[in-house]
Amino acid sequence: MALRIVISIIYFFFLTKSFGELATILPGQPTHVSFKQYSGYIVTDAAHGRALFYYFVEADSAHPLSRPLTLWLSGGPGCSSLGEGAFTENGPFQSKDSGHLAKNIYSWNLESNMLYVESPIGVGFSYSNTSLDYISWNDTTTAEDNLKFLLNWLEKFPKYKHSDLYLAGDSYAGHYVPQLASLLLEYNRKPDIRPIKLKGVALGSPLLNLDISMESADDLWSHGAISDETLMLEKTICKIPTYYKELFVYKNLSKECIDVFDRINGEIGDDLDRNDLLSFKCLPSSRAEQFRARATNPMAKGTSAADPCLSDRVLAYLNRPKVQKALHAIPVNWSFCSGPLQYQMDNVDINIIPVVSDLLKSNISIMLYNGDQDAKVSLSQTRIIANTIAKSLKLVPLTSYGPWYDNKQVGGWAQSFGKLRYGKNVTYLTFATVRGGSHGAPYTSPSQALTLFRAFLSASSLPTPKVA
Repeated sequence: MALRIVISIIYFFFLTKSFGELATILPGQPTHVSFKQYSGYIVTDAAHGRALFYYFVEADSAHPLSRPLTLWLSGGPGCSSLGEGAFTENGPFQSKDSGHLAKNIYSWNLESNMLYVESPIGVGFSYSNTSLDYISWNDTTTAEDNLKFLLNWLEKFPKYKHSDLYLAGDSYAGHYVPQLASLLLEYNRKPDIRPIKLKGVALGSPLLNLDISMESADDLWSHGAISDETLMLEKTICKIPTYYKELFVYKNLSKECIDVFDRINGEIGDDLDRNDLLSFKCLPSSRAEQFRARATNPMAKGTSAADPCLSDRVLAYLNRPKVQKALHAIPVNWSFCSGPLQYQMDNVDINIIPVVSDLLKSNISIMLYNGDQDAKVSLSQTRIIANTIAKSLKLVPLTSYGPWYDNKQVGGWAQSFGKLRYGKNVTYLTFATVRGGSHGAPYTSPSQALTLFRAFLSASSLPTPKVA
């Protein structure tokens, strides 16, 4: 960590003295790319030497400014939006075995200018020269830093000040994004400023309320991952969610409850990823062969479409010196989720539902979506939250709960809620499932996720089958 701070101090000196926009051409990227890319640092606290790293991809359009701007934050807390969001889920490229990049035909920059931010500090390439900053960081400081980032980024890219802004992310971004949106609305109420045109928030498998969001035992049981008896023990002995509370919040669990958790983990097995109950394990000895064989195996249909070894390749790619140089990043040992940051984990227990409700009251559209193979934040729990919010705000169902379509196939199930405004029914809140989707639905169900994102940006209904 000390070496990282020394390097960042040197880099920070040049950063604060530099001007202009840094264009990025990534090593191994496809030759025919029509959109522009930028990356680098935005200073959020000059006195502390604090800066957040960003990767910005213009919309793949002849007129990028005609498209909105979407800021993406990954969760954790403490996981990289560059590695998870841009290079694993919905960015323009994905890493190939050879170290080259392939174009992602389901990239979200087909619909929007995409801004990926490695936040908080200590995540990925983001840093602070003040070591105390890494201690006891929390939701409040994250939201404040993200607001400073956005305001300063818009000064660096002023042509996007007029763009409609959407905020998106998944997992613990269910904390990050609504709290940033709330600060943006406060900022817009200040006199003599240009308001930021915040239009909507999209949250995938979001942690919004720990007691509701993280109750995964029923979902594990319904997938056959735990037994009837274990489900009953979890409900009667522990009476608490089985994932985040086990890891982060309750330090003094009873022996009986610890035994239940051990039993759950034993029945699930070591080789099952709770992010995606359909995913395969990456086998290092034959990664390429494994994925090719599975892709051509008819017996694999209906399982996760995601490459189980992609994260290994992303990790290797983003640690290549040439790649870090092209990204204008401080040379570090980059990782997805491990870094020097010490986050206040009691923040996990903050209830974000009231924040989301306040955003809806301010006419900010909200989409809550969930992969149906996610055993961390199960779709049933996100649906409970969506229905609870709709009822509390007296939003009426604008659609019946039912399937939506992607390329003539069922993409998932959804329902929208709204109210009458200016004589029209306006959608404010949408809940949607993503068929075959994991905790990061765009990773495992990229086509469906893009269709969902497109409908969200256009404030249009999700596609339904045409009546013959």
